[in-house]
Amino acid sequence: MKNLIKLKSGKSIGGNSSTYIIAEIGINHNGNKEIAKKLIQESAKAGVDAVKFQKRDASSIMIKKNINNNPIGYLSKNENDISSEQPKYGSWSYPDLRVELTDDDYIELQKFSLKNGVDFFASPWDEKSLDFLLKINVPILKIPSVEIKNLSFLEKCSTAKIPIILSTGTATQEDVDRALSLLNKNNDDVILLQCTSAYPSKLDEIDLNVISTFKKKYSCPIGFSGHEPGINIPIGAVAMGAKLVEKHVTLNKKMNGTDHLASIDMQELTQMVAGIRQVEKALGSFEKKNYKSEDVLVSILGKSIVAKKSLKKGHIITKDDLTTKGPPTGIRADKFFEIIGKKIIIDKEEDEIIFPGDIK
Repeated sequence: MKNLIKLKSGKSIGGNSSTYIIAEIGINHNGNKEIAKKLIQESAKAGVDAVKFQKRDASSIMIKKNINNNPIGYLSKNENDISSEQPKYGSWSYPDLRVELTDDDYIELQKFSLKNGVDFFASPWDEKSLDFLLKINVPILKIPSVEIKNLSFLEKCSTAKIPIILSTGTATQEDVDRALSLLNKNNDDVILLQCTSAYPSKLDEIDLNVISTFKKKYSCPIGFSGHEPGINIPIGAVAMGAKLVEKHVTLNKKMNGTDHLASIDMQELTQMVAGIRQVEKALGSFEKKNYKSEDVLVSILGKSIVAKKSLKKGHIITKDDLTTKGPPTGIRADKFFEIIGKKIIIDKEEDEIIFPGDIK
């Protein structure tokens, strides 16, 4: 596996690259191409690297008798179209054919994304959708968490000649090892995400520490896919070393639709991107340094070596002769033990700073 993965879009994931931030639009477009375009445009303004959708073929993911041709729940037509009759989260029909975009829509949205300066790709939920995404030349694929145990599908995905993001929600460590082993038979460009597939996720079930576990165990880039409220957790994930972050986004969390309630809005997305970029800059060097900018504080609060009592010329300095006080104009306090045993060559009064020329 590779630690640095370069996409054909020109962007990179892993290594010393900045965090690759994905706005997971998913199906929050409610099957409406204009909502999808606004989500792309607003996500691009927030500063993300990519927008991601979810591509499904209903007859490929569900047996025919279980496909509900009369799904329940009102779908908002825009961000201000809100009904109080929204079903309880998790009670929406699946698959909901109303939220599926056409292949032509995807091609148009791909062009629209590139025009707005962001990568466009999707999670394929079946082989037909996978083939379509490869046909339109997306730069990367994401395998949904729920498919991590679908070994035949993983094998098919592994033959794609582009990088693959593997999300680990619903999985055990054994599941992760098996899935990675299968993908790596044909593809070395895999990004692994810590994820808990509960909508929304409870804080005590997110397990950000798994990022550290994955970093020690695997040589591929590690990231985080979050379904918890707010933006603090993804920012924390970056501080722990995540090189990719993904969050569901919406124009309005009150919109009627399956995933809006478990998403962040555009104001939050903008704040999250800014927070991540700040953390990246603050992570800085692995080497402990003394910066020039710290000199001001030292000039005010630093200490010099000071005579604790009167010392006569010719006296040999002992530890009990010395203390440290400001200002830092004499021998620095970190030289305290170095001058013990030296000779005072001029008289020094009690509470007087000792200078380099005062000793021999």
